[in-house]
Amino acid sequence: MAESTRSNANSDLLDDTITKLTISLQDTFHRLNQKIDELINHLQKQEPNSHSPSSSSAIPSFVTDPLGWIFMINQFFEYHATLKHERLTFSMVPVED
Repeated sequence: MAESTRSNANSDLLDDTITKLTISLQDTFHRLNQKIDELINHLQKQEPNSHSPSSSSAIPSFVTDPLGWIFMINQFFEYHATLKHERLTFSMVPVED
């Protein structure tokens, strides 16, 4: 019977510890969600990059030297801090003959 009482006490202690950990994790998750929301709001309020090209006409035109053009367009994108997913859109300009 003493072993049964000890087993119940251990079980109760384990349940109590799990409950405390669950509450702690829920609190941490809630705080992380708040921080993520704050970051999203901050990013949405930021002004666009002042160097950002206003149109694709600012993109260096393609010339007969493809490697030179790739070098120039990469410099252009780095200077304007163009996001990778926006690079294709900006570079879609008519290719000169």
